Amino acid sequence: MNSHNKNNIESTISTPKRRRLGTGRIIRASQIMNSNNDLSDKFTSHRWKHTPKKITLVDGCDSPPLPCNQVEYLSDSGNNTSEDIPCSPGILESCFVKDGENWKSFVISNNKTVSSEVANEIDDISDDMFQSKLEQESSQQNHIDEEILTSRCEKHFRDEINDGFEAINQSISVIKNDRDSFMETKDSFLLDIGECITDIVTQPSQINKAVKLVNRNNVPKDNFYQLPKITKGLFKTYRNIEKLYDWQEECLNLDAISERRNLIYALPTSGGKTLVAEILMLREVMNRKHNALFILPFVAIVQEKIWSLSPFAVQLDFLVEEYAAGKGHIPPKKRRKKNSIYIATIEKGLALIRSLIELDRLDEIGLIVVDELHLIGEEGRGGTLETLLTTVIFANKGIQIVGMSATIGNLNEIAQFLHADVFQREFRPVELTEYVKLGNVLNRIVWNENGMELVPDRQLKYDYTAAATSLDPDYLGGLVSEVVPAASCLVFCPTKKNCENVASLLCKLQRKEMLTHRAEERNAVARALCAEGGAALARLVRCGVAFHHAGLSADERALLEAAFRSGAVSVLCCTSTLAAGVNLPARRVIVRAPRVGRRALSLAAYRQMAGRAGRAGVCTAGESIIICAEREWAELRGVLCGGVAAARSVLVERVPALLLAGVALRLARDRPALRRLLRCTLLAVTHAHTVDMNQCCDEAIRSLLQSGALEVVNKSSRLEPGDDNSENNRCYVFNDSELVVTKVGRAAIKGCMDLAVAKQFLSDLEVASRSLVLMGSLHLLYLVTPHDAAGLRPDYRHYYSLYRNLDEEGVQTSKILGITEMNAIRMMTGKPITNVPEIVLCRFYIAMMLHDLWKQVPFPEVAEKYCIPRGTVQMVMGSAAAFASCAVRLCEELGAWAFRALLAELAPRLQHCAAPDLQQLMELPAVRKARAMQLMRAGYKRVEDLAKASADDLVSSISHLSRTAASHLISAARMMLIEKVENLRAEAEDVMEELVVK
Repeated sequence: MNSHNKNNIESTISTPKRRRLGTGRIIRASQIMNSNNDLSDKFTSHRWKHTPKKITLVDGCDSPPLPCNQVEYLSDSGNNTSEDIPCSPGILESCFVKDGENWKSFVISNNKTVSSEVANEIDDISDDMFQSKLEQESSQQNHIDEEILTSRCEKHFRDEINDGFEAINQSISVIKNDRDSFMETKDSFLLDIGECITDIVTQPSQINKAVKLVNRNNVPKDNFYQLPKITKGLFKTYRNIEKLYDWQEECLNLDAISERRNLIYALPTSGGKTLVAEILMLREVMNRKHNALFILPFVAIVQEKIWSLSPFAVQLDFLVEEYAAGKGHIPPKKRRKKNSIYIATIEKGLALIRSLIELDRLDEIGLIVVDELHLIGEEGRGGTLETLLTTVIFANKGIQIVGMSATIGNLNEIAQFLHADVFQREFRPVELTEYVKLGNVLNRIVWNENGMELVPDRQLKYDYTAAATSLDPDYLGGLVSEVVPAASCLVFCPTKKNCENVASLLCKLQRKEMLTHRAEERNAVARALCAEGGAALARLVRCGVAFHHAGLSADERALLEAAFRSGAVSVLCCTSTLAAGVNLPARRVIVRAPRVGRRALSLAAYRQMAGRAGRAGVCTAGESIIICAEREWAELRGVLCGGVAAARSVLVERVPALLLAGVALRLARDRPALRRLLRCTLLAVTHAHTVDMNQCCDEAIRSLLQSGALEVVNKSSRLEPGDDNSENNRCYVFNDSELVVTKVGRAAIKGCMDLAVAKQFLSDLEVASRSLVLMGSLHLLYLVTPHDAAGLRPDYRHYYSLYRNLDEEGVQTSKILGITEMNAIRMMTGKPITNVPEIVLCRFYIAMMLHDLWKQVPFPEVAEKYCIPRGTVQMVMGSAAAFASCAVRLCEELGAWAFRALLAELAPRLQHCAAPDLQQLMELPAVRKARAMQLMRAGYKRVEDLAKASADDLVSSISHLSRTAASHLISAARMMLIEKVENLRAEAEDVMEELVVK
């Protein structure tokens, strides 16, 4: 804006008697609706500086800019790597007046109301990290009755709006020079708003209606599926989504959604299920002002979702909070001015729900969305998920539960358990063609009324040499070369070792055009992998091929995933876990063999793999090919025609933990209530004819009484004396018996631990309390190692060599645990060790590994030293971090303040085991050590530095960082800072409430 225009604005808006507006946070309520409810966009703002006589325009604030509607978008996912996608579009408010007289035209009948949007914002001020505080002058306003308002609106309203939008458009010319802005002068996004508002007041008969619309507090809900219109721009910018599929619209308009009934919707992979869930969660936090909980199966997916939702949160004024591994506040912070979407793993989600119930705050959550609902039938995590959902249903707080999955064989039973409606469709936006390779013939799978039919498609024949034919009799190289490097290909292999072997084979069989494709980018990825210790992997990447499995570190997997999405890596050989864990669509999917590990391939696993072929916005078609030997075809045919297996309850072993939590949380205090709780489970649905629920409940109560986790308050029940393992030991509990949780049982629930694990941990604490080694962190790290030793069993000869090199701290800690020189000699000679439990030996082995990571020894070196895959090292570190956070809560419940203080620092340090200066940057989602070091070298040493950066600056200073990734990184940094501010605000408000009460 030139100085002439600036002076004009100063002169026209000067008035001593008015309330002064500054740039505030995104004003949720500042929406003016026209007769078609098509107006919900926010305005652009400037920062105004007040002086006694006039208001001076100063530099614009660092707010995120509006989304630009004139940009091409190339992808429908948050993982887009296009260089053309703008960074962190946002919203700026308008706070402008033309003169004192026009300002008064916005004053409504009393001196506390100024244009409902503005008035509400003045009454409810909220600080924002990136926008200045909305200030309010104490000057008195003239009283104007509603008749005067109407007459002045008729005369001034249109001119006011037109002049205001002219000021906005002039301001955009200034903002445009900022590289963090993506708007053009007089952007159509703003002009459309101006036209709509002008149309409202075209006729005098519409004046009163316009005044009423201006005074509404709620955002118009019908602009983009009951969300503000700005949401449409965000989905366009970040997901390339302008209109939903027919099934998505149908699902969002279901009676179950409008009436807040529970719902399960099932569609094939890549059908767009997650988008519906996101819209429902946005409605919950923005319209209903309740929090939402999103349950995801893996930590990596949690971080990916945090990454993709951060821009929405920053610009739509809500929070996205991560609950995975050691992250997340238990209980969550109580916020009064912002709502949150909690993104959580299954285990963390259960801990969060229990903490809210304990504080009687469960009604803060209005919606729970469960992705991959079929996992409820999986051993281990399935019982935890069922416990979570059962607890929510039994608590009966009116929380809506929405589950989604591509593969559920018993939808009706799951729906009966959740009291849910079912919505099921067979829809794929991109056509999938399925093939089976039998011998040298590629057969197309045709599904019809009679089931599955194979139709021969073509005979495979490639220009293989004799040597190539002996190396690759299945023509795997030829099938891959048909689509690469022009498109991408995923090859699913049964085992991790097979992934590596197939990747090496494909490198030998690729043609010249494949070897020279995007060589510079491949070399850059290879150098990054070498820095992570993946030299063998780097050699494959230079040929455009890589392998991907759980044995790789998170940094390596992240590098490969980004390279595959960008097209630098054309072929990825992976295990079946990638199908359910990472969003990596491909043009062609090849299933190397009809097996997963040593087990036969299930239909659910096959559909997950085949579903990765083709994705809207990425591929125009998709193909899946499963390679099958003639002798295996009969078995595979039975699997493909047999239907998806039912997700049956696996809760039987966890019934005592469920009942213990029910008593601890005061949901059920006696035997009849516990029986009702058990009848709310999926177990009562899927095992109704095989398990006696009453007997199962009584046995669980008995075991809890015997273990000391439960006690009986009255005299109506008794536990006969005797050995716990004696068959004659009987417990009598009557219907009027009141049950309470003991201190140990409550601590186990508080720490979200199984009772057996909690008891073992307390036993370890008892030993440590007598002789804790504080020469370093080794003994403390032993306390938080996984109690199942993560399934690791070390080579004892190698164990002996590590023991010999222990320093004084290590020797003292091993002695406390009972590991002596005599044991070490037995390790060397191969004799059995009888005086120390094997689990203690395995846990100490892991503790030594964690100790090296704690001292910031690089991952590759640690993995090589302890003969453990890099991915397993990282998995164990994450498990230890999660257990450390649980242990802190358990110690807090037991009053063990000394151990609580000692263990409190373990969880955050174990998250990354990085240098202190990198620690903060690595708290950002999807930022690993390599990226954190890049940011540090580029001068971004703090999260605050990233929050203030522009996408252009990041892209120019960080190598191999796309504009989209830079955009998300900035939004994630801003989201983290906003969350910190809101945490401080919540603490301050709690203190003020206590003072008021006193």
